[in-house]
Amino acid sequence: MLHTTREPARGLVDRARALEGQDGIVSISVVHGFPWGDTPDMGTKILVYSDIAADPAGARGEALAQLLAAELFDLRDALGEPLPGIDEALDMATETNGTVVLADRSDNPGGGAPGDSTFLLRRVIERRIGSVCLGPLWDPGAVRIAYDAGVGARLPLRIGGKIAPLSGDPVDAIWEVRALVRDMVMTGLAGTPAKLGDCALVACDDVEVVITTYRCQAFGLDLFTQLGCDPAQRRLVIVKSSQHFRAAFAPIAEQIILVDTPGVVTNDFTKLPFRKIRLPKWPFPAD
Repeated sequence: MLHTTREPARGLVDRARALEGQDGIVSISVVHGFPWGDTPDMGTKILVYSDIAADPAGARGEALAQLLAAELFDLRDALGEPLPGIDEALDMATETNGTVVLADRSDNPGGGAPGDSTFLLRRVIERRIGSVCLGPLWDPGAVRIAYDAGVGARLPLRIGGKIAPLSGDPVDAIWEVRALVRDMVMTGLAGTPAKLGDCALVACDDVEVVITTYRCQAFGLDLFTQLGCDPAQRRLVIVKSSQHFRAAFAPIAEQIILVDTPGVVTNDFTKLPFRKIRLPKWPFPAD
């Protein structure tokens, strides 16, 4: 993971940009790849374009690509970010003044996760933490029941935990239907719309959850505000996303915490059942 909002990845990207336009180097790209993709060539790459007039054989571009690749590889252990577990993250959040955004990164639909895990939600309810909103939680069945019941209804409902063992168990509670929006569209990355389908805002005590018909990660604040929930006024905001939520949610956050939860998009790649990737490859054992 190359988080370019912080060092050391930020410095590497700045250095690459500074080299562009010099000595025939046209463009440099640091491609972090998709580490959960089970393909032979999965992994990080450095791509350098050089001007054929200044670098006819491409040797200068090749040498720079190898140099930057070696620099990046030397940074590999520093690029990772130790993530707190669920209770540690909740302790950190509740001890912080202001709004704290917790990213349930292992259940990020943008990485292929189902987006319906309940591990964080369950602990929030068990610990009786209030002023919390969470979303988007993919649960088309619960959405349909909420629409049948209507706004204002209070009913026993099973939320999330439907797809696989890494989704956790459904959260059984009495939920109040607070808002319903048909064919909801969330502001996406760089303004691109993201469809969520029919959505409902349901609440258990002081915990509000946006449940959706379509599976998608969190991008914009309007994921919540279209349903009458203002995340800037909540103590904890829990999003199903790894990185793309930051542009919209960072301005309202006193702190952002990435949480090490169980899930498909795990931070420990060695736990995944890869079959096609080409080894050796860091961080897998040399054998």
